[in-house]
Amino acid sequence: MYLKFFGLSQFPFKSSPDVNVFYKSGSRQDILEALVYTVSRGDGITKVTGEVGSGKTMLLRLLADSLPKNFQVLYINTPNLSPKDMLMHICTELGLNLEGLTFKYALLDMINKELVRLYSEGLRVVMLIDEAQAMTFDTLEEIRLLSNLETSEGKLLQIVLFGQPELDVALANDKIRQLKSRISYSIFIPTLSAEEVNSYLNYRVRKSLYEGLDIFDIKVSREVHKLSAGIPRTINMIADKLLMSAYSCDDKKVTKKHVAMLPKNMGVVSVRHRAKYFKTLFLFVILLGVLLSSFFGVRMFDSSLNELVSSKILVDGIRTNDKRDVSDDSQEGGNNDIEALNHSVLLKDGLKSAEQSVIIKDDFMVLDSVNVKAEVGNVALTKEPPHKINRMFVKEGLLQKRLIDLHLKSVDWLQTMPKKKYIIQLASPHVNTLDEAIDFYKKQDLPLDSIHFLIDLGVNGQVNRFRVLYLTSASYSTLQRIISELPLEVLISDPYVVTVGGVLENVENTQFYLKQHGIINVN
Repeated sequence: MYLKFFGLSQFPFKSSPDVNVFYKSGSRQDILEALVYTVSRGDGITKVTGEVGSGKTMLLRLLADSLPKNFQVLYINTPNLSPKDMLMHICTELGLNLEGLTFKYALLDMINKELVRLYSEGLRVVMLIDEAQAMTFDTLEEIRLLSNLETSEGKLLQIVLFGQPELDVALANDKIRQLKSRISYSIFIPTLSAEEVNSYLNYRVRKSLYEGLDIFDIKVSREVHKLSAGIPRTINMIADKLLMSAYSCDDKKVTKKHVAMLPKNMGVVSVRHRAKYFKTLFLFVILLGVLLSSFFGVRMFDSSLNELVSSKILVDGIRTNDKRDVSDDSQEGGNNDIEALNHSVLLKDGLKSAEQSVIIKDDFMVLDSVNVKAEVGNVALTKEPPHKINRMFVKEGLLQKRLIDLHLKSVDWLQTMPKKKYIIQLASPHVNTLDEAIDFYKKQDLPLDSIHFLIDLGVNGQVNRFRVLYLTSASYSTLQRIISELPLEVLISDPYVVTVGGVLENVENTQFYLKQHGIINVN
């Protein structure tokens, strides 16, 4: 195998959790310290959620190892138990004799007495439940009742629930709303950014005693990030195969050549990406029906469809899935105040565009370009000639002067900011929806002086879109909180956090093409 070839002492990318190779960046160490703190304080119930393979079990085991010596840990990894079976499992973990016990109240009474005894001896008990999203409502309700066990001085039992995002869905049900109100802290494990994937890959191989130059560079790491969605377990699967491919080619460094050798089905589709796919499919069906009706001269849709199509095009937009700009805020500065992007020069007049051009590209299905014309009480869609599809808009003068002015002002402003600062990217709509975008954010009550626009031409200069940036802060977590509080219509476009440095990196490419086609004059 490749161990001897690379000089490794062990396989660096095993699928099973290994606390000896715990990656502390990507908020993992911060989350661990927060868990130790909340449990030590005796705050009752804590919830930890994350995607499949994000490292929940690793954190659970590290938490058990990191607690003070006066803590006794009860570990439950089979949460799909009935309430009675759950109590019997706890009794077994506490070393209690179950002989002759058949009623649930008797089990609960014995657990309570044992917890009181341990508390009087200065011992604390914490119950760590893995895969908590598999628990039934009845068992979750039993968890709430267990959290009621306490003395006048504090809780007898600390509970930490580890689960997938489906756990949040379950907790939102009215049947167990009382349990949700008892949760003192909710923690989400984020996926890794492209830069963190690069650090993670090389960290794991060096923990296996690798001593050469880095095997994975940032370009390969970005490809791994796209395939894995930043989920550690999937990263491990991909990286193991990449090392095998490099070994088979007698290469000491992993390159894109080895990425191309991966199986076609390698990677994951996150819940968010699946949702985006179905939204895209839904939009495709609507537009296809409208096109067919236009061919037969039938106008079947009123102005309400115009509003639906407009909002869908803008909000779902055309955005990149590459989150290589997302970073952790573990080194954030002391000033966490949010700063508005207040150099916008948005015109305050209403929607001016009489004609909108719609092109669905990138990770969306490519549909024929159509013209959307607003008429009284109706929407007419006419098919555009084939040669107009997938056009390079900088060659055809489709860029509005207004958007160019906004872009240049945004670039000047960004260049004055620290590259490690964070910005929210709200969406990346088609270039001809600028007026519609402004109108949309007005309706969502987002302050226009906090919104900034950047043209984004992509790596080949042919992507018809612009970036909508919202707020900037030295704190990544602050902006994540702001995102969670945005209106639902804005959240549909899946806003995320980028760094100033990452945005400027893309700007350099855009500036090159804008200059090449004589649109701007930059040095």
